[in-house]
Amino acid sequence: MKRKTINICAVAAVLGLLTGSGVQAQEPPKMPYDFAMYCLMCHKEGVQIGPPGIFDMISKSGNPLHEQYVRNNVRFGLNAMPAFRISEISPKGLNSIVTYLKAVATYRKTNPAYKPAPVEEGGGKK
Repeated sequence: MKRKTINICAVAAVLGLLTGSGVQAQEPPKMPYDFAMYCLMCHKEGVQIGPPGIFDMISKSGNPLHEQYVRNNVRFGLNAMPAFRISEISPKGLNSIVTYLKAVATYRKTNPAYKPAPVEEGGGKK
């Protein structure tokens, strides 16, 4: 009888660690400098320039946006979207933009009311 009670307590302790007491809430992704500097003015919530589903990685027609589509539009432009030279957005900066958009899309699946905003840190380029 004592062994059964110990096993039940051990299972309960492990389940408690796995299901909530040891798991922290996921924080929203931090906006990279390049996105805040070059993209946010046209792609923030409530502005009607660019696809409204950019933060969900969804096109105007409701199809998923592929990361290469984002990369091509940043480099070569499309319609109202200007092209950005490598001297403006570096390859590393472009990677951080794509990574950020994918992270926001994932985060918004569990937090649909989240509206991306730049981090207020002060100072220059990080």
